Amino acid sequence: MHAVNLPAVRDELVVTLEQTLRLARRLADDARDHGVPATELVAQATMLERLDQRREELIGQLRRTASAGMRATAPAPPIRSVVLQALDELEWPQNAGFLEEYLWAKRQLQLESRAFASLRRDERRAWRRAPGARAAYVVPALNPDGSANPRWLTSSAWELERRVVASPETERLLDLQKIFALRVRGSRGPLGTLLERYAEQILAIEPPPVSATIAQTRAWRLHVRTHVTALIEQIRARDDAHRARIARRLARLSEHDRVWGRESLTPVTGAAAVVPPPRLRRWLRVPRRPRSPRSPHPVWRVRNASVVVLNSSTFS
Repeated sequence: MHAVNLPAVRDELVVTLEQTLRLARRLADDARDHGVPATELVAQATMLERLDQRREELIGQLRRTASAGMRATAPAPPIRSVVLQALDELEWPQNAGFLEEYLWAKRQLQLESRAFASLRRDERRAWRRAPGARAAYVVPALNPDGSANPRWLTSSAWELERRVVASPETERLLDLQKIFALRVRGSRGPLGTLLERYAEQILAIEPPPVSATIAQTRAWRLHVRTHVTALIEQIRARDDAHRARIARRLARLSEHDRVWGRESLTPVTGAAAVVPPPRLRRWLRVPRRPRSPRSPHPVWRVRNASVVVLNSSTFS
């Protein structure tokens, strides 16, 4: 979107906000009137939802325009460098959605979350051309078996222990780190509103009212930070040792697998069964005869080799 369209977007945003205010007032009045049928209230609420969606679309356009304008006046570093710097600031693996919001709130840089998939592909291609040539790559987190966990983004420069997502408890820790990393001072700007939203979403702590004073807002932030710090300490008391044990085991992997994660070879039976990775399908073929009734494990016949049984213990 070009800067010349900015006034039109702002004008449409004003109209949308005014319509939202009028409809919200009408809905509040009708909700107090017991003579108004519930179906009418639902219809008005549905219209409000549509206006909210349009408002978010317009705000997204404003974000992209502002971000493009900043890049034009002061060329920004490559996206990969910005993402790596953000990860180092956050200190722990994070998902693309939060990184998108953090980069906007911190730097007014609009980076669509879908762009992270393209970034990961570029990083992988760069590694293939010259493995280890860069000081750091944007890479996925690692599961306990060493396979990639693409839901969480990390830096290859980090120690393995920090890149491992050992359990749902680790994911809870990473969510709490979102809040801990948002050190907000002063007015309720982009970082402040981001903190309030995630505190409500993750900790179920309602944000201060719009009419809150600076002192009240500061007290609310202190309460949130104290609470999230205590929760993080509780989880790390257990999770740090768990991740350290996994990291010591994964340290035996090849450099490529430590960086990008290895292919998971553990077969799954039943409804959750998966197809072997493409590289293996050329060498593996499904047995002509059904599995032995005495063996609960699937059997793969390997070309020019003896029969190998793949189970959960083979690659532990």
